[in-house]
Amino acid sequence: MAYIFGWWNPAQLKGDAVYYHVGGNILAEGGGFKHPIEAAFRFRTVPGADHPPAYIVYLGLASKLGFKTVLGHQIWSAVLGTGTIAIVGLVGRRIGGRRVGLVAAALAAVFPTMWMPDAWVLAETMAIFATSLVLLAAYRCWDDPGPLSAGLLGATIGLAALSRSELLLLAPLIVLPLVWFRRSQARRPIVMLVVASLVTAATIAPWALHNLSRFDEPVLLSNQLDRTMAASWCDETFAGPAIGYKSYDCLRRSDSGDTPAEMRESSERAWKRYASDHLDRIPIVALARVGRLWGAFRPFQQADLEANLGVQYPPVLVGLVMTWVFLVAGAIGGWRLRKRAVVIFPLLAPIVAVSAIAALTFGQLRYRAPAEPAVVLLAAAFADVRRRRQDPGAGPPEPGAVPISGSPSGSDEGQQASRVTATADAPATP
Repeated sequence: MAYIFGWWNPAQLKGDAVYYHVGGNILAEGGGFKHPIEAAFRFRTVPGADHPPAYIVYLGLASKLGFKTVLGHQIWSAVLGTGTIAIVGLVGRRIGGRRVGLVAAALAAVFPTMWMPDAWVLAETMAIFATSLVLLAAYRCWDDPGPLSAGLLGATIGLAALSRSELLLLAPLIVLPLVWFRRSQARRPIVMLVVASLVTAATIAPWALHNLSRFDEPVLLSNQLDRTMAASWCDETFAGPAIGYKSYDCLRRSDSGDTPAEMRESSERAWKRYASDHLDRIPIVALARVGRLWGAFRPFQQADLEANLGVQYPPVLVGLVMTWVFLVAGAIGGWRLRKRAVVIFPLLAPIVAVSAIAALTFGQLRYRAPAEPAVVLLAAAFADVRRRRQDPGAGPPEPGAVPISGSPSGSDEGQQASRVTATADAPATP
């Protein structure tokens, strides 16, 4: 809220934010999923699937309740972002105990890249929330492998995919390794895999079937990939100062036609033709894209580019510096979690997913948003300075657990003394 009223102009919306804001109002008025830009500014009724529907439905609920203004949608988004903090705290408590949970929630509350999208009225707010739910469901499924928990995990992945389509990658990145590593403990591992997949498919099926009835070409979650690619597969982004970023000039050159469908077709032809002619440049450009995503390649230029999009420079710069700190701390935190026999592949999955999409398209701050909860959780594990000695097969300490006896602080020396005393007092075993 401080960002909305202190830094960001409450009436200022740009780009995709207009699509979401207007789309939510149209949905609340019973207009369905029409293309908001075409309906509001060109007075044409054409189907719209530029973006998945979860965030539009969420804003539509606010509009239905009477909060139809930009400011109303910003505040409504901040409510969802606040809920994300609680979920991140719960995941942190699961992987490292109460202290990690509290630290993770605190970091989530102050990390700019987690709360800036609330003011932008962009779907990243929903994507961050949904990804946090996926992480919570993944660890629940790890603790209790079975069809019920697998179905819950599948539902959260479906919700994530309905917020940002690339998050469908979380299905193979999380479900497959989870079922594989827990196959000996799971009652029916194949059933788990099938249930998770079917529930994910069932969650996205209504939107996908609706799109199949509206468009001539097959549309599963979104039909904007080709235009996104056209903005980043061109001379301006394959070399020079903007390498790894996007260019609106490229997109304008690729657009030909009067309807969104005709523009998509021309964009597809443009980027595919350019890609086939510049195969040798793809690896270096992909590295530049991922580097921009994580603040490792031309970071201050990237901050300037983000600021020019309407995102104020100071919060972006603070977020950049915090990203560097969190990535270093997160690497150590992940190592500590592994030392405590806590699985970390669910935390790595969103990081891999957003990096893969950036390598395919371009590096931009908002594309990284779904991975921020994982980054925060790994950094929180580093902040937990206690070094517990656990049985390799055991999970993390129960929330609120205290040592048996000895050192009340839970130090290694006190716990070791307790174990020695307990062993000495125990009766001999044949």
